Amino acid sequence: MSSGGALPQTLGSITATKIKELSKQRALFEKRRVEIVRAAEDAPSLRSKAQILLEGVTKLKGFPNDALDQEDLDTDSSSDENTAVADRTERATHANTRRFLLQSKYDPSVSDRSLKDWITQLEEELRFLELRHRHADFYSNLVTEWLGDFEGGVASPTSDEDGQEGISFEKVGRAEMQEQRATWESLVFTEEDVDASAIRAYLDNLFKATAPSQQALKELREEIKTFGTAFASKKTWFEVSDLDWVSDSLLKSDLLTKEKTAVLKEFMRNPAVAQEVADVLNMRLASLDHWNWPTGGIPVEMRRQLNGKYRVFMDEDLLDSLMFEYLGVKWSVTLQSAFKSFLHTPAWKFLREQISRPEMSRRSRFTGERTQRHGISSVNDHRKDTYIRDYFMTLLPSSVDEGMRSYDDDGQKPDTTEKNPLATKHSLLHLLITESLIYTSLHGQFTAIRSDFKWFGPSLAHTTILTVLEYFGVPQTWLSFFHTFLKTPITFVQDGSGAPKQVRKRGVPMSHALSSCFGEAVLFCMDFAVNQNTDGAYLYRLHDDFWFWGHEEICVKAWATMTEFTKTMGLEFNEEKTGTVRLAGKDGKCCQSELSDPDPLPKGDIRWGFLKLDPLEGRFVIDQEQVDSHISELRRQLASCKSVFSWTQAWNSYFGRFFANNFAKPAMCFGRSHIDMAISTLSRIERTLFPDSSSGVTDHLRHVIADRFGVNDLPEGFFYFPVEFGGLELLNPYIPFLAMREGIKATPQGRLQKAFLQYEVQYHAAKQRFEAGGSAEPTGTISTGVDDDSADLSLEEYTRYSETYSRPLLAAYQDLIRVPEEISVNLTPELHRHQMSLDETVAKDAQNRRVISDQWYNMSAYWQWTAELYQKEMVRTYGNLAAVSRESMPLGVIKTLKEGRFRWQS
Repeated sequence: MSSGGALPQTLGSITATKIKELSKQRALFEKRRVEIVRAAEDAPSLRSKAQILLEGVTKLKGFPNDALDQEDLDTDSSSDENTAVADRTERATHANTRRFLLQSKYDPSVSDRSLKDWITQLEEELRFLELRHRHADFYSNLVTEWLGDFEGGVASPTSDEDGQEGISFEKVGRAEMQEQRATWESLVFTEEDVDASAIRAYLDNLFKATAPSQQALKELREEIKTFGTAFASKKTWFEVSDLDWVSDSLLKSDLLTKEKTAVLKEFMRNPAVAQEVADVLNMRLASLDHWNWPTGGIPVEMRRQLNGKYRVFMDEDLLDSLMFEYLGVKWSVTLQSAFKSFLHTPAWKFLREQISRPEMSRRSRFTGERTQRHGISSVNDHRKDTYIRDYFMTLLPSSVDEGMRSYDDDGQKPDTTEKNPLATKHSLLHLLITESLIYTSLHGQFTAIRSDFKWFGPSLAHTTILTVLEYFGVPQTWLSFFHTFLKTPITFVQDGSGAPKQVRKRGVPMSHALSSCFGEAVLFCMDFAVNQNTDGAYLYRLHDDFWFWGHEEICVKAWATMTEFTKTMGLEFNEEKTGTVRLAGKDGKCCQSELSDPDPLPKGDIRWGFLKLDPLEGRFVIDQEQVDSHISELRRQLASCKSVFSWTQAWNSYFGRFFANNFAKPAMCFGRSHIDMAISTLSRIERTLFPDSSSGVTDHLRHVIADRFGVNDLPEGFFYFPVEFGGLELLNPYIPFLAMREGIKATPQGRLQKAFLQYEVQYHAAKQRFEAGGSAEPTGTISTGVDDDSADLSLEEYTRYSETYSRPLLAAYQDLIRVPEEISVNLTPELHRHQMSLDETVAKDAQNRRVISDQWYNMSAYWQWTAELYQKEMVRTYGNLAAVSRESMPLGVIKTLKEGRFRWQS
């Protein structure tokens, strides 16, 4: 945020006021503490000393009555409910001490040893209270430092195009930015070289090749045309209730500036303002055929991502942004519905093994099973279901309430089973390795290709977009508006107020719903082309990032199809992300085309994140050289952070998430070796960054804090515990990996062999029944016309079509792609006791985030592990799991700063 921004100033004022009040409270506390200590030192007996300390401690903690008898209070019995002390709490200890002190006046069994123990305990409590007040003061200083950092333009995490936490910058001047800007401008401001008639001919050859595809195309066009015509003739376009879903969708895009985000949220909160917004949008939508961009142009800015790429974001008028989002979501839902309907027509093919009818009949006679099975009962069924659910038109929403699906959002949603974009990308890697294990075991070889389009968004030709949309039945009214939308006049913020205006001639705006809609419409054509030319094999596509695998000859057909599509549509493959890997089974045989020259498949490695698919090992390995380059970048970013909290955010974003995410989430198909490789690399990164620190990052921060604030001997828990507990909430990426490691009990190869063995056992059982005459055709089935002699199957024949028939193989497949659960540590009596003594307000705040709280089973596995690991030192230092009470620190300010999307400085 720029200097003088409203949010830092407001938060600074709030923080300063709260810190001033906290300072007064601490001074008052210190005065009372000194009085208690002096009074205790002057006590004439052990018993009176203990009583003075008890009364003093309970008074400081806000429960003075716990140290006094009811007779001393002179209250009626109706107050008992208000002064009741709960069992297993800190107050219960104080109440019991009061009772035992009274007993000591008369009962000699309550010895001096007991009195001394209580005195020691109360003196320790007093010391802990003093330390917690000091910690609150220190924590307030950390927040004040952080606010000062924001006023200079500080950082916060955003998402990069690979779905990992990224970094964007306000003030940048790196050489790579200038190079990428030059490339971007060469694409966006250059007239496209695309032949519309060639595109139409290509689409005719594709969609009119068969009677089923012609009929499916007709229905697709009718659905799109009907919507477009009805939508354009609406009397009232935008209702006030629409503002909720439109705003939610727009806020997810990370398109808006911080100021416009704040204004939009105010729109949503104020019904009168929301009605005004709806009225204005309705006026704009009613005259959509005359809409145009402002003559002064739209400002754009470049933001850097952690992977080194820059993105160009537009900053148009907020009402225009709302209008574009509204139209984009509406059109996206319509196209998603139309494309899904097309998918379920006879025109679309699905992968299956070619089994003749006589073979089906023999098998049915031999096993006694019905040939027709329902639901997901085979590997091929599972492949089809996964493709439709997770990879077909994955960027387009199915309803307006869902809003646009972000390709980049990696925000985890622990309370939902729906995959987020990052989880889907990781699942694709799991799918690839699982398929390679099955293919090499069943067929002896496996081929995989991967690619994406070079500068897809900026290079997508307007002619391509409009020709495809017109072909699919979009009415001319909408085509005209879309053409105007695409021809954006823009100026670069980085060039200052006098920057020249240029009109976009190619490409689509970043993070706009309409852009996603246009891109998916074009790429749907590639999906269908590959489907038709490979007899239903699956092109796994996440926006313009696509993967294909299977038999060698099918991969050759798929690549030729994608190459033709790319040339026709005016696109270009990204060579850096394009590659082929061939894996062989145990016999080590390679396929013929691997030996042919030239190779019909693209050269290059298959990579994702920091992973590279090793053809010799048949698994993903971490590219350590690539990691090394990012270690240097992380060091540079950390060095630019001016506050402890901003340093923590940078560390969490880069080390805690970016590195870990780019190693991919573990899965059963990866085995334990993948986890061991990931945590070893994380350890190497940390030790490289802090070679002189025995405890790595925490030792480094200890020295920083000691130098700046004079606070020493901080426990490990302070760095990792949540902010509600007075901690920094540093992320520990080792824990999730280790928690999942424990859940992997078998090797991937061992799990697959178990399935093959189970299937063979099923064969022998079926053969026994068959030979005993127990495999007659089930009642109600049509006769196969196959006699018993010819129906007898050998083991080789029985297992020939495992991907169609084998349920054990299906179970193994589903198991191999599974992400192991994070196995929680066990709850110890010691931690349980400390949980029970947590302040209720701290525990309640923590429960809402599933972090450390008084409820073990409300805590996530990560926080259960963290609590058990670091609890002893925290309690030894502060007398409690929490280093400070909630009301003693500016927690609201901290949460606001953590939520803000502030840009990083270069």
